[in-house]
Amino acid sequence: MPNPTFAMVSDVASLKAQVDKLMEQALAIRESLRQVVLQQPARAVLASTGQKQVALQVGHWKMEEVPWELRALDQERQAQGGGKMEWEVNLTIAQETAKILEAEGIGVTLLPAILPSIYGADVFVAIHADQNPSLPHASGFKVAASAFDQSGEAKRLAQLLGEEYRKATWLEMESYIPSSMPYYYAFNSSKFLYAVHPATPAAIIETGYLPNPRDRAVILTNPHMAAQGIAQGILKFLKEI
Repeated sequence: MPNPTFAMVSDVASLKAQVDKLMEQALAIRESLRQVVLQQPARAVLASTGQKQVALQVGHWKMEEVPWELRALDQERQAQGGGKMEWEVNLTIAQETAKILEAEGIGVTLLPAILPSIYGADVFVAIHADQNPSLPHASGFKVAASAFDQSGEAKRLAQLLGEEYRKATWLEMESYIPSSMPYYYAFNSSKFLYAVHPATPAAIIETGYLPNPRDRAVILTNPHMAAQGIAQGILKFLKEI
């Protein structure tokens, strides 16, 4: 009489092999798709007009739309202060930045936390706000260039953003940049389908500490100040390229 335990183990092993094969096929299809979209990245509808195009990513906005490949992202991990969640502050700053840029003839697209695909533009800036529970009085802003940049321009973009943001807000730039910032998930098109194209100059800015009343006076109460700094940094960069 056949051993039922052995039969069960055999069935499980067979099922696992089938699942592994299907996963391998799915990953191969995904990689093929990634290579296609790298050649033809998504862009703003108006990009064909020749107008300079800026993509502003609103940190943590619409995180509930996270796809399976980014499911490890913590949807609840965002700063809060002054009765606001980080995504709300980020969105307002992005909207104010867009107004300034559009008044200068620049095309602007506001993107949620999850990009629609591999995305291409003349400039990509991810807008965030900060917090550090272990340092409740922390203040200042941080800027980092994409570690995946292939344009050769991302560091200059980050430099100009830092210079202009400091002028506009009077906040101090922090010297310490967490290692995670240059490797921000939305920069990593080598791994994700929902990321900025590596040929697009890209940077991320932590505009200030939302729990800090001094920083909040800029990024929450007077978001046009933060927007002015970001917009001027982008405008100066676009004049150079």
